[in-house]
Amino acid sequence: MKDGFAHFDRRLERLDERKAALEAGHRTELDDSGLMKLIPMGERRRQINRMIPLRAAMIIAGVLLSFKGFLLYKLGFGVYTAKVASMARGDTMDQIGAWIMQIEPVTLMVYNVINFLAG
Repeated sequence: MKDGFAHFDRRLERLDERKAALEAGHRTELDDSGLMKLIPMGERRRQINRMIPLRAAMIIAGVLLSFKGFLLYKLGFGVYTAKVASMARGDTMDQIGAWIMQIEPVTLMVYNVINFLAG
């Protein structure tokens, strides 16, 4: 029962945020089904979009993939795969780390770029 009220309260909060964003300015769009939608504009719209950190996630993924490529370049294939294999034999967190650090096509591409640039 409490979960139902919590869900309802979250829904009311989202509706209040959307109403405040629409009051700050909006435009109307017609979707494919012919329904008119109000799209918020202005500062409140930007605040709502900041809750979705897609850009930050993409930057973090790029940094991590670059790090893996650089690490592969510095250690070499033999040492890198040996370290990943030893991590795979460890406990659960080590196995998760080994799965993340495995060599995939993007890591190889980054490795090839670094190898080309470094000569």
